Amino acid sequence: MKKLQGNTAAKVCAWIILLCAALGAGVFGVRVVLSFGSVADDSWQGSSRYYNAVDSRRRELVEGIMLSQRLEQLERQIGEGTAGPLAYADVEAMREERALVEERFSRQNTWFRFRVLTDNGQTLLGTNLNDDEAMIRAVRNVHYFSFELWDGDIYYDPETDEGYSAPPTAGLNPETEAAPLKLVLEYGVPEKIDDSIQDEFSQIWRMWDMDRAAFDQYLTGFLSLGVLTFAALLWVLWTAGHRAGEEGIALTWQERIFFDLYAAAVIAAEVCLVACFIWTAERLYWGAANVYSIMNEDFDAFYKLGIMGAGALFTAEVSCGALLLRTLAVRLKAGCLGKTTLLCRVVTWMVLTIHDFLRFLPFTWKLVLGFGAYVIFTFWLIAVGRYDGVFMLMYFCLQLVLLLFLSWWAYGYYRLRQGTKTIAGGDLEYQIDTRRMPYDLRLQAEDLNNISAGLSAAVDEKMKSERFKAELITNVSHDLKTPLTSIINYVNLLKSTEQTDPKAAEYIEVLERKSQRLKKLTEDLVEASKASTGVLSVVREKIGMGQLIDQALGEWEEKLSGRKLTLVTTLPEGETWVFADGRHLWRVIDNLLSNCAKYAMEGTRVYLDLERGRGQVALSVKNISREPLNVPAERLMERFVRGEESRSTEGSGLGLSIARSLTELQGGTFDLAVDGDLFKAIVTLPQAN
Repeated sequence: MKKLQGNTAAKVCAWIILLCAALGAGVFGVRVVLSFGSVADDSWQGSSRYYNAVDSRRRELVEGIMLSQRLEQLERQIGEGTAGPLAYADVEAMREERALVEERFSRQNTWFRFRVLTDNGQTLLGTNLNDDEAMIRAVRNVHYFSFELWDGDIYYDPETDEGYSAPPTAGLNPETEAAPLKLVLEYGVPEKIDDSIQDEFSQIWRMWDMDRAAFDQYLTGFLSLGVLTFAALLWVLWTAGHRAGEEGIALTWQERIFFDLYAAAVIAAEVCLVACFIWTAERLYWGAANVYSIMNEDFDAFYKLGIMGAGALFTAEVSCGALLLRTLAVRLKAGCLGKTTLLCRVVTWMVLTIHDFLRFLPFTWKLVLGFGAYVIFTFWLIAVGRYDGVFMLMYFCLQLVLLLFLSWWAYGYYRLRQGTKTIAGGDLEYQIDTRRMPYDLRLQAEDLNNISAGLSAAVDEKMKSERFKAELITNVSHDLKTPLTSIINYVNLLKSTEQTDPKAAEYIEVLERKSQRLKKLTEDLVEASKASTGVLSVVREKIGMGQLIDQALGEWEEKLSGRKLTLVTTLPEGETWVFADGRHLWRVIDNLLSNCAKYAMEGTRVYLDLERGRGQVALSVKNISREPLNVPAERLMERFVRGEESRSTEGSGLGLSIARSLTELQGGTFDLAVDGDLFKAIVTLPQAN
């Protein structure tokens, strides 16, 4: 089942089926909507398309009558000799336009039937009916339209006021102007028509007839494809978030967007698409005939293109909805809907902020605010309760709740006090029971429990460390000194004998050097353990720091020169006195110079500076490291840690640790600074006045 959910090919096929089914459902749905009117209407002349088309024909005919009136006026002016120089050209253009109108309204070119009468119905001005044909028999529904024709080029419909302009003589004296000609237009379309005459009415009739015949097919197709679309959508939602070979729910870029913002964008897109869909359907249903007559395009092509466009819009709507539902399903499966919703996060943040504000509010403020709220609520209950017994009952209930709360709080405080006394008495293992305690008292009790546990752990760790150090010192002293002394003695005996083989003498020299290094390591290890535990005795006295540095430089100058290191010293004038232990301070300086000799880059300088002031004396030793210093300064002062990781030098990694411990035993501070390959050690001791 999981393999099926994570199958990429199945997901792609589901999306393809979803989109194709949605497109088909949209096309059939538009067909159902557009053909529903044809099924609901018994006659094709009851559709809005018909009324649109017949109204458009009526307007065109009235404009043709106006054109004919203007043409007669120009011809009369030409006959009287009062026409302008361009009148002949205008007459020819109008005649051609009138001929087109007559051809368009001829009986052979349209199913539209009309006749124009005077308002008294006696004079016939124009018609496309046969001589023996009556209007009421020629068409099913006769429409009437009355209008006034002035001696000019403007007509006006005073009854319907359908946007025609007012006559130019409306504001003049009617006694001096010619009276308008009042006309009545009767028009309509026969009920039974066929394809013998191709016009918009035949198109509307054909569409009505086709829609009635195919409505059941359209509805069946819409329902079938709608069910298929829904099934594909369910599959998409079921497989959403699953990937082949992966456990859990996989999130995509959609889930990185806040859900409410994503939903708002999708809903806005849906609204736009729905508006476009409705507009397209309206254009197809209400304005098909007008569009055909105005654009003069093939109506079938236009109609099919419009339906496909509406289906594409419906598909886009379904796609947007499917994407929204998919990301919702993935978020619900992954349990991150709340975290990926901006509004939820804002509300959660507000609730947590208020909660934390109340939690971490000092107890005094909590007490003041709570008492203030209690007083205000109590006064309100008393004021209202004088007229309503229910509020007085609420007041007494409030006092009872307050009494129970104070009793609960007092009992919790009693338990806290008893636990504090027990821990203070020396029982560090005791834990205060915090169940059903008030929040502030529970925090205090938990802090006391943590202090108790921390003290117990610290004491145990300290005792363990002391035991380890003591055992280390004892074991190292016992296990290393005895065999090492024997090795050194035997090496000395070998040196006193005469060796004929030069290789043997070389081996003896290596043994002596390594045994002395091992002896030094053993002594350093023992001294480091004693210094860190404070076992060493310290006798602090007034010591000349400058003199001590000179003695140390005298011993190390040759070794430093052998390593091609130049010593640069900066000492203040006069003696610098410190309050320290001479033996331990000598070891600190010796370890620093030894560290320079072991790890400084050959051909560089070693800077030794001594400064005094503000009751302190600071000795700083700086050098450039031979190897990259890839260890933090604080770690360099730990035991068995070197600046270079290859451990190819003769150092043990204890020198700086011993120097630090000895400095701190004398009441000073030992600091290291590492900047790239620059190594700097600073020893600070109290100055002796």
